[in-house]
Amino acid sequence: MDIVTYEIIRSSLFAIAREMKIAMMRTAGSPLMHASGDSSAAIFDADMQLIAQGNDIPTMLGSAVISTRVSVEAVGRENLRPGDVIVSNDAYVGGGNHQPDVQFTRPVFVDGRIVAFVMTRGHWTDIGGQSPGSYTVTTWDVFAEGIRIPPVLLYRNDEPVRDMLELLTRNSRNAHELRLDIQAQYAGTFVGDRRIADLVAKHGAQALRAVMRQSLDHSEKLIRAEIARIPDGIYEAEEYLDPIEAPGWKQERPLLKVKITVEGDHITFDYTGTGAQVRGGINCPLSVTCNSTWFTVKALTDPGIPINQGCYRPVTIIAPEGSVLNCRYPASVVSGNTETSPRVIDLLLKALAPAVPERITGQSNCASCAGIFSGRDTDARRVEATGQEFVTMHDVHAGGMGARAEKDGVSGIRVYVGNAGSQSIEMIERTSPLLVEEWSLVTDSGGAGRRRGGLTSRRVYRIEYDEATFTVSGERGRSAPEGQLGGLPGSRFLCSVRRADGSEQSVAAKGGQTVVYRGDRVVVQPAGSGGYGDPREREPERVAADIVDGYVSEDAARRLYGHGAHEVPGHEALADAAIALAAE
Repeated sequence: MDIVTYEIIRSSLFAIAREMKIAMMRTAGSPLMHASGDSSAAIFDADMQLIAQGNDIPTMLGSAVISTRVSVEAVGRENLRPGDVIVSNDAYVGGGNHQPDVQFTRPVFVDGRIVAFVMTRGHWTDIGGQSPGSYTVTTWDVFAEGIRIPPVLLYRNDEPVRDMLELLTRNSRNAHELRLDIQAQYAGTFVGDRRIADLVAKHGAQALRAVMRQSLDHSEKLIRAEIARIPDGIYEAEEYLDPIEAPGWKQERPLLKVKITVEGDHITFDYTGTGAQVRGGINCPLSVTCNSTWFTVKALTDPGIPINQGCYRPVTIIAPEGSVLNCRYPASVVSGNTETSPRVIDLLLKALAPAVPERITGQSNCASCAGIFSGRDTDARRVEATGQEFVTMHDVHAGGMGARAEKDGVSGIRVYVGNAGSQSIEMIERTSPLLVEEWSLVTDSGGAGRRRGGLTSRRVYRIEYDEATFTVSGERGRSAPEGQLGGLPGSRFLCSVRRADGSEQSVAAKGGQTVVYRGDRVVVQPAGSGGYGDPREREPERVAADIVDGYVSEDAARRLYGHGAHEVPGHEALADAAIALAAE
């Protein structure tokens, strides 16, 4: 095939995946999906290999490599017809990442034959279970995390299977909103089906198959060349997760451990020695561990390589069954996908720092830091307008991203496998009984270094519900994000409830759940991030700019960048010069 035709078809597949995501966001009911963008889309070939994806949520897309194949094989491709859509979310039967992320898989037929599969996955704000929002880690097993959906048909001939639709919506506290989200995910698959059919009509099914096959081989070739540039050797690291901290719970800090072997153009990740699975929702199904590993390889090599399943061929993953990184049924998993997963990435960056120091970052906030409020809305006008008396507001929070070799970290951002945005203040206040009194960057929350870590953000909510549940799932409440190569750590996770009577209650990163009332204020502050390199090497003008911008206080500038922290004679001049520049 000539290169021009190849690139037109290949690029069209990526464009189709992006259009599928847009179709979902424009028609969804929940702000989490239509405003925060907590959804993803991808295209697979007829053999269920990942071919193209949107710029979406990495943890949804990597795990779909496993869940798409499992979904199709469970239903049986011989039983599929045009217009069918499979629904699944089960981490044990359906290959899912966690139960709030629900996948739709649709076969694309042309002239009676399957030429591709399209996939959409969205985060449903409530799928039942123990707590409103379906997102607490203090669960005994996976059954408390919400309804488990094995791979079954939700649409037949482009018509919903009514019994299945009723089963799903009646197991949600947000049934009206969920119906719209289901229709939005279906719309995404419909768009993908039509666009691929148009592509085949223009170029032919044989050309499509050839492009898919060639694109997999091409990405594999490029990624192998990048892996070969990493020095051969064995690289190891270990870290401890935050444990669940809830009344009556006894839990040691789970150990994460990895041995990475680089041999030529192949790389092996062996998680043997990682701690056993634990009670509560911080375990990872194998699909999540695979995704974090693949993500790290892609990020440390060349992010510009077209991403598809060919990128994963040179990677071997060993994760002992029954460990916190490959848990057995019926272990809870909800936060393994959003908190443990990015901690795995920080673990791998730490291990590979000696091999590729110029490519790694300081450690990051490593959490979706999901804050969930849920209760009855007493605003009659809003209830009449939305049709929802019971309102769940699910907000993901932005922390710090670690510093890089030649750049400061990024402030107020989701990192790694999470790519959803925080909701706007206007959206929160319009759709739920909450007022956002503060949304700010937190001074001194980024670790000092030659390059400074990114700052975290803080949100303060004033409760307008008469009564509501508040649940938070965070990370790094115990262990601060470390710096790299002499960089200092960033700040830790903080959360509290300031009661209307003046009392204050601290809320743990893991196990944080309480009831809030009108007039209470809830403060959510994710972790910051680590710096990169010796702080004494930071240019005075950069420190001065940080002081002016409010990123670094004058006291921290003196302690961390000046004489007081390092006992280096004459080095206090750096801090003095920076403060003088800031004053000017």
